[in-house]
Amino acid sequence: MRLNPRQSGIGSLFVTGARGTAWEGEDRTTGAQSVHREQIGTPIPTPGNRPLVGFVNRDAVVVLRHVRRLRRALFIGAGGTMTVQTFDGSAIAVQGTLGPGQRTVLTATRIGALLELRAESVPEDWDDGEIWREFAFTMTVGLGGLRR
Repeated sequence: MRLNPRQSGIGSLFVTGARGTAWEGEDRTTGAQSVHREQIGTPIPTPGNRPLVGFVNRDAVVVLRHVRRLRRALFIGAGGTMTVQTFDGSAIAVQGTLGPGQRTVLTATRIGALLELRAESVPEDWDDGEIWREFAFTMTVGLGGLRR
């Protein structure tokens, strides 16, 4: 499903039912966060000092005002239905499994100023690291500030 320009650029995109998310910025840095706030890699900062992708309560959130800083993101289903909602109340539901022994992963890819969402299947017993590798995510780690 491809979101229209308004849905791709105003407000926030909420994904309910994800156990984790991973992202890749326009500079190709990557990071990930679990619903429990465990984080690895490099966050994508925004001028408002909020991460571009992360969890608020139990919902994964993408701040769409700064979506041009994002190349792609993925949302790993917790097993039940995942719901995607835009600022205008439009929503879609994605089954937690697309087949026996499978888990749903929702990918979001920025194409110009638009977001395209796609449901993919992976084996249900894969951990997050195996899922990241399947979608070619290698977590980047910052080296910290300059030493004097």
